[in-house]
Amino acid sequence: MWGFVLLRVRAHRLLLTAALLAVVLTTSVLAMLAAFSGAVGDASLRHALRTRDQASTALVVRADVTSEQRAAAVAALDKGARRTFDGLPLRHESLTASGPYALPGAARGKKPDLTNFAALERSEVKLTAGRLPRARHGSVVEGALPRVAATRLKLKPGDRFVLTDRFGGPKVTVELTGVYRPARPQSPYWTLDELGGRGVRKLGYTTYGPLLADPSVVTGGRVSDGQSGWLTTADFRAVTTDRIDALRDAARAGTRQLLHAKALAGATDVRTSLPDVLDKAERTLLVSRSTLLIVALQLVLLAGYALLLVARLLNAERTGETWMLRARGGSRGRVAGLAATEALLLAVPAAVCAPLLAGPLARLVASEGALSRIGLRLDTSGSGGAVWLVSVAVAVGCALAVTVPALTSRGLRRERARALPAPVRAGADIGLLVLAGVAYWQLDRQTSGAGALTGDRAGGLGIDPLLVVAPALALLAGTVLTLRLLPPV
Repeated sequence: MWGFVLLRVRAHRLLLTAALLAVVLTTSVLAMLAAFSGAVGDASLRHALRTRDQASTALVVRADVTSEQRAAAVAALDKGARRTFDGLPLRHESLTASGPYALPGAARGKKPDLTNFAALERSEVKLTAGRLPRARHGSVVEGALPRVAATRLKLKPGDRFVLTDRFGGPKVTVELTGVYRPARPQSPYWTLDELGGRGVRKLGYTTYGPLLADPSVVTGGRVSDGQSGWLTTADFRAVTTDRIDALRDAARAGTRQLLHAKALAGATDVRTSLPDVLDKAERTLLVSRSTLLIVALQLVLLAGYALLLVARLLNAERTGETWMLRARGGSRGRVAGLAATEALLLAVPAAVCAPLLAGPLARLVASEGALSRIGLRLDTSGSGGAVWLVSVAVAVGCALAVTVPALTSRGLRRERARALPAPVRAGADIGLLVLAGVAYWQLDRQTSGAGALTGDRAGGLGIDPLLVVAPALALLAGTVLTLRLLPPV
């Protein structure tokens, strides 16, 4: 059987070569689109979570916690944060502040300027003068001021001044040991600071600080207790788009858990914008996938049209051969089996080559244009299963497109008589043109502003089918119309 099939292939090698190229190109491009869609979705999600929306995705917790409650509060925070970020690797940063202290030099009857002590993350500050404060220096507390605050107060390392506790506690003598500035002013960490890392804030009075001190000073009872703040960020390098729903639900459940934690009963703020960021990322992902779906659908139609034309040409050239086989006892199934075997010779190379080419082609596409300018690197290894599934499905579909004309062939005379398929003779091309026109008209009338997205009654978002179908209908109508015009031409 295979020898006879190879002889048939050799006899019509030009047409079958064209069909093979069409099948391989179609399968490879669709497999590349599948790999590209999955890889670029994952990469763009990680890029957004780790760069543009990094501050929004952080978990910020502020609470009035005493020194005795601090260990329990940290444990509750860690548990809630793990739930909020669905088990992703975490990084905790804290800012522990004292109560307010009055700076010396206030005029009688006027509100004094304020400051407070704070234990800051040393990686978030950079010294510009002096040294960092130490744990103990007798009865004097060592501290460092922000550069802006030190300039306005005309203080420099080595100066001493006395602070008055606004809660009625003992006065504190401070020796200024250094001047600092935020190492990364745009870091999400400075959202924990009431002054935002600026060093000075003026309302009815002026607040300077925070006055950087050793953690043992702030938590050891030497100064009054104030508000503690924690910033938790997650490592999103392993996040994929299929975790969006689980991560969004976890973020909402985790913040509720932290709000009701007994150890954080004095919490004044528990917030993260991670659910909103994921919603925005999901909308962007749907828009990009709708664009790829439009391209893929039109490519499928063009490839199907080309393969059907090749198959009809083959079937027409083999009419005499087919009748000879039928005259010698060959059944319709036998003839269709020969066509199916030939189709396998087209489908198998495409199904094998397309997954191997998908990754390099996707990376080649990403190396050009906006994706290359932002430095996005695609990892297509996670799309292997989907790519193989798409490749096999497309290759089988192309094989069926080549086989169908052999199954529907009814003989020499009928084949010559049918210049056009029955649906086209019945006016299907005109109907498709009308349908495509109506689809574009409806698309133009849409005023919701949703673009490529549409919503359901439950509030969920999806790809607008009209946006995807309208271009395909126009292409399909043009294709069928070509079938009507081709015979006269």
